[in-house]
Amino acid sequence: MNDNKSAASGTKFSGADATTDLRLVAARKRLAESRGQEDAIEGLREIVANFLGSEEIGLLRVDQTTAALQVFWSFGIDTEKYDLLLALGDAGRERVMGGECHVELAARDRSGAMAKVQAFVPIRMANQTVAILAILRLLPQKHSFDGSDMELFKLLSNEAAMPLFGANGHSKPATDEHLTDERLTDEPGMRA
Repeated sequence: MNDNKSAASGTKFSGADATTDLRLVAARKRLAESRGQEDAIEGLREIVANFLGSEEIGLLRVDQTTAALQVFWSFGIDTEKYDLLLALGDAGRERVMGGECHVELAARDRSGAMAKVQAFVPIRMANQTVAILAILRLLPQKHSFDGSDMELFKLLSNEAAMPLFGANGHSKPATDEHLTDERLTDEPGMRA
């Protein structure tokens, strides 16, 4: 909407609305301009880190024939110590598979210790969940998710599948060598 129309209609956007809109435009552009699966995954990591405030991210892929979930990719999560499927739980899984974001306050890791789990976002194509984005602990400067974050969740849910998995949403996972970023392999918890 141009400034003349918004001024004439009396509609004014607050700074928060403008920031939300800019984040959505930037995220949409980053996903749309992805050049292949590896670049789309890096774009997803950038969006979550820069706009949602987390560097602990996992992507669970849904096997469409068995409805089983498997860790497809993760960044900043030690998957040997932390089970994303256990964190999601049965009730959460049902909700997310149905297309709803699921925000948790806390979950237990494999040792029984409490680990903060922030959100599970369905990645959908043709009204079907093809993957689940797990966002764990937030960075110290980010305390919680807000309404603008929920808008970003919706965008990721509706628009990330095509760049990540292609037109049919059923592409095979890339091999580890395609998902490894040599700059990051020394970081604890990194799994390609």
